Amino acid sequence: MEFRLATFNVENLFVRLDFNAFTDERAQNYLPAVAQFYAQDAAADGDLSRFEAFKAMLSGVMLAQADDKRQFTAAAMAEADAHLFCMQEVDNINALMRFHDAYLKKAGAGAYAQKILFEGNDRRGIDVAALARDERAVMSRSHAWLTPSWFGNQAARDALIEAYPLIKSEINKRRAIFSRDCLEMEYAHDGKRLTVFNCHFKSMSGGRNKSLGKRQLEALAVKRIIQNKFADPAAENWVVVGDMNDYRQQIKVTAKRRADGSYVENLKTLGADDPSGVDPLLDDGFGVNALDALDATARWTHYYPGDRTKTQLDYMIVSPALNARIKGKPQVIRSGQPYRVPNSDEIQRYPRIGMDRPKASDHCPVAVTFKL
Repeated sequence: MEFRLATFNVENLFVRLDFNAFTDERAQNYLPAVAQFYAQDAAADGDLSRFEAFKAMLSGVMLAQADDKRQFTAAAMAEADAHLFCMQEVDNINALMRFHDAYLKKAGAGAYAQKILFEGNDRRGIDVAALARDERAVMSRSHAWLTPSWFGNQAARDALIEAYPLIKSEINKRRAIFSRDCLEMEYAHDGKRLTVFNCHFKSMSGGRNKSLGKRQLEALAVKRIIQNKFADPAAENWVVVGDMNDYRQQIKVTAKRRADGSYVENLKTLGADDPSGVDPLLDDGFGVNALDALDATARWTHYYPGDRTKTQLDYMIVSPALNARIKGKPQVIRSGQPYRVPNSDEIQRYPRIGMDRPKASDHCPVAVTFKL
C-alpha cells in the first residue's frame, strides 16, 4: 500500500475578521498589511464615530485579499495530492469545511471525506486539523488536556529536567503542555496501520531562547505518548508532523551579491550541544527528520524577511521503521511562496503570486509517500 502524507501551516485560515489590533498592539501583526497601515490612525485620538464605517470598508479589502490567498493555499494542497493532509492555524471546523468546499475541491484536489479538528489551547483560536481522503482514518483524538502532572511525580519530572534543563521553568506549571494540541490519528487499510501526530509547537515570538523550553516540553510529551502507545516504538509505523517552530539549521541570506546578482547564502548548523525544540524527538535516533534525505540547502520550509533566514520549521519526524519505507524523496512545495524570498528564481510559482502577497502561506507544504 502506498500512502501519501502532507503537512501545511496554512497561516490564519479564519472565517472571522478580528479588529482587536486597533486597541491591542500585540495583535497588530495579525492584521493584513493594509489594516496595519491604517490601524494606528484609526483609533489614535479615541474618536471612533466613523470607526464602524471604516471597519466595513476594510472588511471588503480584507476579504478580497483573503480570497486570493486561499486560492493559492488550495493550489499548493492540490499539488501535494495527499491521502491525509495535516494542517495548522485553522480557525475552527466550520472554516475547514468551508475552505474544503469553496476552494480545495475547485483547485482539483478532489473531495476529502473526513474533516478532523478539536478545539485546542491557542489564545487566538488557531487549531491543528486534518483532511482524510476516505474512511480509512479510523481513529482520532486530542491531547490538548494534558498538563505536566501527566509526566508523573516530582522525581519523574526531575529526571526529565536533568536530561533537558531548559524545561525546568515549564514542567512544574499548572497549565496545558501543548500550546495548541497534539492531534493523534490512526490510518488503516488492508491490515496496514499508520499513526500520525499533528502538532503546532509554541512560536518563537518574544525570542527563540525564551520559548525553547516550552517547545522541548511539547516534544517530550509527544515522545511519551508514542512510548506509551508502542512497546517498541522504533519498529512501528508512526510519524510526527507539523509546524515545530524551531530548527537545527538555518540559511542566512547575506547582503553580499554574486556576479550573477544572486545573494550569498551561509548555512549555519547547530552544534551537538546547541539545543532545539525538536531535540527530544530526534535524540538517540528515536525519530528521523524525513527532510534529512534532501540536501541541507533544500530543506527550508519558511522564509523570515526580518533577519533574512530560510529555515525548516515544518517537519515529518518518522520512526526508524517508517523511514525505511519512504518512497522517493520528500517534497517541499514552494510554488505558493512570494517573490520576496531571495535566490528563488528557480521556483515555478502559481500565476499572480505577489512580491509579499498574495501567497499560499508563509510556510511551505511538505509531502512524503510511504510504501507500507
